[in-house]
Amino acid sequence: MEEELDAMSQEIYDKVKKIIVREARVDESLVTLDATMNDLYADSATRMSIADELDREYNLGTLDVEIAEDTTVGDIVSYIREHLEDQE
Repeated sequence: MEEELDAMSQEIYDKVKKIIVREARVDESLVTLDATMNDLYADSATRMSIADELDREYNLGTLDVEIAEDTTVGDIVSYIREHLEDQE
């Protein structure tokens, strides 16, 4: 079930969703906050390319940490949001 997101989290979610759809080549309807990388058929190479794109988009630097099979889209959104808040 999709939860309500504040404006900042929604903006991050929208960008993350676009990147995942492009990199994992999955239908946008599959990319929910609760979806895991496994649910999205993202193998390790795909997860690495998603991490690289997110790093470029958000200058994370620390997302060298591999996105695991059980990482959810919501986990990624939360991680990016925390990173951005730490930058302020």
